Order: sequence, then structure tokens, then C-alpha cells
Amino acid sequence: MRPIPLLILFTLLYCNVASANHPPETRVDVMHWWVSPGERNSINTIRHYLDEQGLVFHEQAVSGSGTDRFTNVLRQQVASGKPPMAAQAIGYDIRDWARSGELVNLDDIAEEQQWDEVIPFAIQHLSKYQNHWVATPINAHSTNWLWVNHEQFTRLGLTEPDTWADLITILDTAKSAGLIPIVIGHEAWEHTLLFELVAVGAGGPEFYRRTFIHLNPNAGDIEILHRIFERMSLLRKYLDPGMGERSWNEATDLIRTGKALLQAQGSWVNGEFSAHGLVPGQDFDCFRFPDTQGVMLLNSDQYIFFKNYPATPETREAVVKTLISIDLQRDLNIATGAAPARVDVPRAGFNQCGRKAINDMRATNMRRTIMGSIAMGNANPAPVKNALYEVISDHLMGRITNAQAVERVELILAESPRPTGTRQ
Repeated sequence: MRPIPLLILFTLLYCNVASANHPPETRVDVMHWWVSPGERNSINTIRHYLDEQGLVFHEQAVSGSGTDRFTNVLRQQVASGKPPMAAQAIGYDIRDWARSGELVNLDDIAEEQQWDEVIPFAIQHLSKYQNHWVATPINAHSTNWLWVNHEQFTRLGLTEPDTWADLITILDTAKSAGLIPIVIGHEAWEHTLLFELVAVGAGGPEFYRRTFIHLNPNAGDIEILHRIFERMSLLRKYLDPGMGERSWNEATDLIRTGKALLQAQGSWVNGEFSAHGLVPGQDFDCFRFPDTQGVMLLNSDQYIFFKNYPATPETREAVVKTLISIDLQRDLNIATGAAPARVDVPRAGFNQCGRKAINDMRATNMRRTIMGSIAMGNANPAPVKNALYEVISDHLMGRITNAQAVERVELILAESPRPTGTRQ
């Protein structure tokens, strides 16, 4: 977890003081975790659009990779009777908040704006609780990407990998050239993100859905688990000792500066590169992780709204409609590097990787191969996610064997309750 840079901290303090003197009917308190350079560009896009509505954007940024610390701070504020108007949320955390009875029902706005028609089903699955809209999605990130330093890739005479064997050849070439072949950070969610890409590549989308979303593997799926951990053990040989000290965006910087060749990470990397003025096809490349073509592993950032915040219905409605609007979703996701959370946003203005993300989202939405990311909490409730984090990170760090990892995953799947209701 990195501290908030001083410039960002001063900006937040200034904005907080500036907004404190505005009347409550124009004040919009928003809590989020976006603090990296690319993320700051994204949050400033939201600020701009709300400013145009005559609303005063007052933000509270809680830094740190992952969402555990953020969620704990948010819970404390809600429990003390001081919730924000809106808070960033992802995955099954949204359902946990809805179950608590704290959230505003958004059905009327959703019906008026036809959310059921324009938002992909896999996102709706996470935005609704008991068939009611309780969250407003703002993007459709996907995790199954490889981010590549273009100059180094070209210098080594490499081409886009199509299969697992292709990937290993690239990693061997990079290692021989003295580069970090594949770079990663120290946190368990990053290790799990790499695992889920390997899992889909090794077993295919139906295996992934059956095993990690429905939590109901068959005998053949256990054999595939062995293959996945064997592949993860192989990837361990291409990681560098510095992984234990860095964050995900510090790993991204090693790609940007040409010290590492590849990073397996979500589409937010596109936003980080764009924030530094980098251009796909010139400075970096984006490839789908080998053998995951035709699949989108989803992480959708959303906003939930709290009943006990003293806002007028008109103000809250204005915020929700602004977040879901085509214009904001276009400009926001040009900044974030993601696809918009709705299928009808034009591709104009998006860079090469952004256009590919939109094309892939539309295609996988039609095939129903958009599936929730384990790492980002879009596949499972927190207890399952956290249990998988521990096993996968222990394995990648070499603390347990392949066989021990498979046994522990089998136990997690066997002991976890099967999901009920609408399925991805």
C-alpha cells in the first residue's frame, strides 16, 4: 500500500475546503480508491462532468491496492452515520452492501435509461440484488491482457503469442536478453489475476465457469487444476526477486521503461500508459493472454449510493444519470483504458487497445463468455476469493507444492456454498 503523493493530497484538501461552503443540495461526496496517475485522470473526468451539472464534487480517496482497506474505512463511516453519497465498489462487495439494506434502489432510473438493454448481462449480474438495480457501472475492465514494451519486443524479433508454447518461447528469449521476462507485484490479487489467465488458457471458458464461478468441478476439472499449477510453477522461473517489494503500477513502470518485457494485468494498464503519453503500436502493445482469445474476464467498477446520505432525490438522480451517460462513459474510459459499461458507446476517440477492448466486450457479450474475475472479486463472494488468494499466492511464492495447492483448492471448492439465483 503506497501513501498518497503530496500533490494529490493537497489537491484533495483544497477540493474539500472549496466544497465545504456549498449548500447540501449541490454537494456530492464520493469515496473511491483511484490514486495512480491513470486513475487520477479518470476521477477528474467524473469531476468535470458533475461540475457541468452544477454539482460540487467532494472526494475522499483511500489508497492501497485491492479493496479491503477501502471497504473497512467505508464500513466505519457508514456505521458512524456519515456515509458518502456514493462509493466505488466492485463485484460481490456490491451484494454485501445491498444485503445490509443501506443502498438506494435505482430501478426507476434504470428503467427510464433502459439499462437492461445496454449493459452486458455479466455486469448486470453484479449490479443487481434480488433483481433490483443497486449499483451504477461505469466501465468494463478485463484482466486477460498481456502488456508489452513495443521497442524491446520488436528488437527481439518477436510476434504476438497465440498459444502457451508461444508464450514460453517469448519468455525464454527475454530472459536470454537480460530482461525481466514477465513482471508482477507482491500482492495476492495480482498473483490470482495471473492464475485466472492461466486457468482459462489451460481449461477453457466452460471449465472456468464450472470450477470457479459455479464452484462445481467434475473429476476431469481436477486434472486440469494440476496442469494449471504446473504452468504457474513454470512461470515462477521467469519472475524476478523484486516482485516482493513492488506494487502493480510499479511493475507497469518497468514495462514502460523497457526493463521488463511483459505484464499480465488488467486494462487499467492502458490508462496508466496513456497518462504518460504512450501510444499503442509505437510504445506498447496489448495482446490477449494466449489461449484466452474469445473470453473476457471481467472487472467492472461501479458506484453504490447510500440511503442515509442527506441528498435530494434530484441531486442523486443527476449523479446517477451522469455516470451512466454515453458521453461520460466515452471520456471516462478513454482515460481508464477500459471498455465502457454499455454496448452502445461509439469507439471514436479510443486508442487501439481501447477499441479492441470494446470489440471484444461486444463479441463476448453475445457469446456469453464474459465471466467474472476471481482476482477482482467479480467471480465469488469475499470468503471464497480470499481463500483462493491465500493458496495461489502461497504457491506462486514457492511456499507450497503443486499437489498441495490442488488439494487446498479442492477443499475450498468443496466447502464453499454453491451460488444461488441468477448465474453468469
